Amino acid sequence: QELVCHLIYLTLDIAKKTMNLRSLVFFSIAASAVGFGIPHDPTLLADVVGHGAMTMADKIAHTYTDSLAQHPLYTKMATGGILATAGDAIAQSRTEDAYDRPRALSFMAFDMCYRALQHVSFPVIVASCHGQYLGPFMTPFPTEYAAAMEQTLASQLGIVPFLYYPVFFALTATIQGITPHAAVQRAQENFLPLMKRNLLFWIPVQFIQFGFIDEQLQIPFLSVAGLCWTFILSVAAGSAKSYNSSEEQIALQENAIEGARKDQPFGSTVSTSSFSGAPSR
Repeated sequence: QELVCHLIYLTLDIAKKTMNLRSLVFFSIAASAVGFGIPHDPTLLADVVGHGAMTMADKIAHTYTDSLAQHPLYTKMATGGILATAGDAIAQSRTEDAYDRPRALSFMAFDMCYRALQHVSFPVIVASCHGQYLGPFMTPFPTEYAAAMEQTLASQLGIVPFLYYPVFFALTATIQGITPHAAVQRAQENFLPLMKRNLLFWIPVQFIQFGFIDEQLQIPFLSVAGLCWTFILSVAAGSAKSYNSSEEQIALQENAIEGARKDQPFGSTVSTSSFSGAPSR
């Protein structure tokens, strides 16, 4: 028993120094399986596990930054797609309905496309906006702040209303299978409320992004912030089912009215109030 205890202590010490988690797990399981009251040092074990977790996180971070350096576009698109799917899943979990896969797919596809657009457009925005417009009005602040605000406004007042939302409503409607008429109705009802929320949420976030985040990490930073935004977007305008349902209901009402008219004698009229939900007069 003393020999086994000594071996366990030795293995824990080696694992702590070398971060060899396999050895740590193997001997921890072995010690638990023996079950003869072998003494152990909880502090040492917790220390080893903590160091191992930090090492794993460090390796994941290095792997991700290496992927960003070697494959920036695909890495940014994958990051955005994964986090957008997660944000939509959180939003869908608030309802009792079954998980809507086309809705999740539409958010993933849209976010991946938008991250690709950001990858291309951000260098152009940064090169074009470097404080020359707002600098004279922000003299108490460094020029970098004026540049960051210009870049933020170029994104929020240029790309977002004229590219972001048109593509969002068109792409999500197509994937979720709603008609063009319903897609336009959905956009008309949701654009202004979403735009207001968009400006309140994204102007501070993008100011931090352009002003303080390294260029290589800007889109991953936005993807993480986008996890919260996708939740807001998904709750506000995620599902298109209601628009299809209302359009189908209108079509059924129109068919019923037309059928009733055909069944009426020549010259008589049919009140549409009974089909539209309005009270008869």
